[in-house]
Amino acid sequence: MKTTRRAGFGVALLGALATTALVAAPQANALVNGISVSGTTLYVGQTYTVTADVTFTSGLFQVTFTDNGTEIGKAYPSNSKASVQWTPSTTGSHELKATQEIISSKSTTVTVTTQPTTPGGGTGSSGNNPLAGLLSSLSAK
Repeated sequence: MKTTRRAGFGVALLGALATTALVAAPQANALVNGISVSGTTLYVGQTYTVTADVTFTSGLFQVTFTDNGTEIGKAYPSNSKASVQWTPSTTGSHELKATQEIISSKSTTVTVTTQPTTPGGGTGSSGNNPLAGLLSSLSAK
C-alpha cells in the first residue's frame, strides 16, 4: 500500500515539475525573429553589420552570431535589436546565424565575392579606355 502511494506521489510530482518547466521556458520561436546583413553585394575584406531582430521581452538574453558555425560576436539586445560587425575573409556561401540562449535561432545565407578592380588598376592610366588618350592630350594643352 505504501509503495503504491509513493509511486503515485512521484508521478504527480514529476508531472508538476514538467508542467512548471514548460510554463517557465521561453517559446522557441519568440526570441529571435529574424537576421539581416547590411549591404546588398558583399565583398571579402569589407565590414558589414549583422543584426538580429528579437522580441522586446528577450532583452535579457545575449545573442551569439556565427558565420558557418564559427562565432563572430555576441551582443545584448537594445530596442529589440542586437548587432555585431562582420568582415568576411573568404568568398562563397556563408550561413550567418543569430542564436539566443540555445533555444531560439534564425539564419540567413549570403554570398561573398571578391571586389572587382577598376580597369587600369585605378591609377588613371588609359587601360582599355579609348578616350583616355584623347583626354590626356587635351589636358596637356
